[in-house]
Amino acid sequence: MNIFDRDELNRLAKESKFVRRSTSRIDGFDFVLLLAIVCMLEPNISLEGLCDHLTEIKPEAEMKPQSLADRINSKYAHDFMEMVLGLALRKSLGRVRNVKSVETLDIFERVFLQDSTQIKLSEKLSEFFKGSGGSASKSLLKIDLLYELHSEALENIRITDCKEPDQSLAATVFDILRKGDLLIRDLGYFAIARLKEIVEKGADYLSRLFGSFQVFPPDFGTDAIEDLGGFFMRKFPGESVIETQALLGCEEKFPARLVAYRLPDEVVNERLGKARKAAGKKGRSITKKTANWLRFGFYVTSVDENDWPAEVIGTIYRIRWRVELIFKSWKSLLGIDVLKGTRPERIRCFVYGRLIAIATMTALYAYASWYAFSKYGRETSEHKFFNWLKRLDRIRKAIVSGSLGRLFDQIKRNALKN
Repeated sequence: MNIFDRDELNRLAKESKFVRRSTSRIDGFDFVLLLAIVCMLEPNISLEGLCDHLTEIKPEAEMKPQSLADRINSKYAHDFMEMVLGLALRKSLGRVRNVKSVETLDIFERVFLQDSTQIKLSEKLSEFFKGSGGSASKSLLKIDLLYELHSEALENIRITDCKEPDQSLAATVFDILRKGDLLIRDLGYFAIARLKEIVEKGADYLSRLFGSFQVFPPDFGTDAIEDLGGFFMRKFPGESVIETQALLGCEEKFPARLVAYRLPDEVVNERLGKARKAAGKKGRSITKKTANWLRFGFYVTSVDENDWPAEVIGTIYRIRWRVELIFKSWKSLLGIDVLKGTRPERIRCFVYGRLIAIATMTALYAYASWYAFSKYGRETSEHKFFNWLKRLDRIRKAIVSGSLGRLFDQIKRNALKN
């Protein structure tokens, strides 16, 4: 797996028209190296600093900051970097299967987690990257991620703004999803039409239940249950885990397995406190129906009870936090949220560059994780591994010198130490 193949990157640079002449001062490889690896290692680096790095890499390619800015702000640069990110994702998917998979998930060929994160931008970019409205920032960039758990691979990444809701992004998975897969995602993606499509693909899903959907438990009459929390409190007093088959939606009547967890008092009190605070800001108070709903965690799934007992579903769903940790790592270690500038082309170039670096390092981590576990039975911390790649300039030196093979040897030796 060599994402930074000089000939291939230079070919893409010509194909995208980013580089048109053989006499160009900066080629495709150098440009990707600067915006992906150098900017990841130094998130606040200036254009002058990038020019210094370029001169160090290729003394004959000396450029002025304004000349580099002109190249970054061109449409061709954005198109080129988007193509390279696609290449990075495709190459990172030639992967090894991770033997650390959770046992209850091994019945699935692939396990996808989908979630999104937001990055605040200059308000001058609000025309191109719209915020979510209200008191939030006027300009936000959203990164939607589809992550495959078994192989620890970034399967798909989409860059948009906050005017595109997660429900519309929920459809992006269907070109990838196939029979035998499992999809776990956050409540924002919940839509009955999407759940139907997952089942029609022969795949399975696990999701929290969206509170506004009407629920018709067929075992308890034909009318929708208006107050699901209150109904379960009356029907199943004292039971900590409740399971029933249900039909979701007034028109759709979509069949699903519904599992409810009665939450501990301290969790309920925390949820109630947040709900009352949010309602108070709007001059309202929460209803009894809402209060009853907050006493439970509601989940729907298509996975059979013989494969997943009701008691394990809440634990399995918490695996979704793996994506939250990934986003946290991207921000704290790789500076994905440090995007300066007021030109949309510049922002797109820099975010694509950061994602190219992330795809490269994630693929290396998947290999290191597999090797350490299969060879020595040890787990590898992504946080420590990313810091190890950055330390002593290992990742940049390996790419510049074309010695990723030697980097793999170092990864093996490091696995033995840790």
